[in-house]
Amino acid sequence: MMKKIIIILTVLLSLGSCKGFLEQDLRSELNYDNYFLAEKDLVSFADGMFGGLITWTWTGGGLFFNNYWVLQDLASDNCYETGPSIDMLDLSQFTFDENNATVYYIWVGCYEVINSTNVLLEESENIQHYSRPEIKDHLRGEAYFLRGMLYFDLVRLFGDIPLQLFSTKTAAETQIPRTPVAEVYESIISDLEKAEQLLRINPFPNRVQGMPTSLAASALLAKVYLTRGALTNNAGDFNLAKTSLEKVIGNYTLEPEYADIFKLKNANAGEIIWAVNFSGTLGEGWTTNQFIVRLMPTTVAANGTRNGQGWERPLDILYNSFAPGDKRKAATFITEFEGEIFNGPYIRKYWDQEAEGGRQNGESDADFIYLRYSDVLLMYAEVLNEINNGPTAEAYNSINAIRNRAGLDDLAAGLDYQAFKDALLQERQWEFVMEGHRWFDLVRMGKLFERIRIAKPTANIQPHHILFPIPQKERYLNPNLTQNNGYN
Repeated sequence: MMKKIIIILTVLLSLGSCKGFLEQDLRSELNYDNYFLAEKDLVSFADGMFGGLITWTWTGGGLFFNNYWVLQDLASDNCYETGPSIDMLDLSQFTFDENNATVYYIWVGCYEVINSTNVLLEESENIQHYSRPEIKDHLRGEAYFLRGMLYFDLVRLFGDIPLQLFSTKTAAETQIPRTPVAEVYESIISDLEKAEQLLRINPFPNRVQGMPTSLAASALLAKVYLTRGALTNNAGDFNLAKTSLEKVIGNYTLEPEYADIFKLKNANAGEIIWAVNFSGTLGEGWTTNQFIVRLMPTTVAANGTRNGQGWERPLDILYNSFAPGDKRKAATFITEFEGEIFNGPYIRKYWDQEAEGGRQNGESDADFIYLRYSDVLLMYAEVLNEINNGPTAEAYNSINAIRNRAGLDDLAAGLDYQAFKDALLQERQWEFVMEGHRWFDLVRMGKLFERIRIAKPTANIQPHHILFPIPQKERYLNPNLTQNNGYN
């Protein structure tokens, strides 16, 4: 049965994006008879559903393996590209188009996992017996969480998108038009509200690490409301975000030392609310993440890093913006190692030297942290500033907790609405380098053009870059897909 689960999940991942339909007719018709017979089959399928977040092959692809977080910092005022990929260079210089491979793989990766969530939601109703009702609830909650999360990423990146809420069993079923942003947000909110309820009890004592929780759904729902509120200037959404954040506040604490957030011993603990889990022992070569390969240099010292290419490097304007006493600077960047001086800074925050120094092949067990408590506190400060047209004492307390942990003094008192908002954007930049936030933050706060023009004077930043292009490969397969303004 396990082999059957793996086979069907592989086929479903391909169906989710239409990829391969032209080459393999066998994917045009699919049924699940005799695949989901018992509770254990659904649990195995759910585990594979999460595995879809980290899938990668030598022909390319991967969502949280690299593309998701690399895009966010390259298409921003954080990093520039030095590697061999033209697609990555185009992101850095804002010369990308509808044929950009990184953008395509993000689209494909999201829809592949979304299709798996749809299968789980449908097949969970067909299992005749569950040992406990909470098992069905939790598995469905996991699917709702992932589907809401991935549609949230897609709608922010692409705007109107196909909203597929049923599993695709034929090629024709994937050929649907784009759904308006407003309708997509309603679906996201509905999914995350269901996840909040269904994830309250985890019935799996040995299946906790890397699993989303009810509080993770609340934190993500708050970000959805905050983003939609900024998009539509809707005060009601800011109040809903505040309510969701207050469910989370007080249930986590900040890691006392910023650098310790990224140590392997603290995985899925402390201030981490939810993370995409990796393991450097899952398979050969780069089947895990590319934090070391893409961000770090190879060191001369044997206990340093192996196979570091340093393709994505921080801009000087970012590196120099950190105050001398900011602990995040040393935790985020590396400029020398055991007497070896590098030709400028590299990003080191994901390298746990104590646990992984000297490890071969650039492998890493570091997780991709999708939600952490400092994000919750900074979102709380942001929504309070929006609701009150200026910062409150609570807003100051929230941002100062982050600053004080970094070794900085409190933020200057007496700031008005815009000055406080600018301070929040700056604080988020220092806090979340290469954590998959920056492009989203710049667009949400209306600062993409201003900050890119300062940080990258030669970049071809244009008004239409507040959205990415619909991948042309997908438009070939789905004639109902229109293109975003400004592309082709």
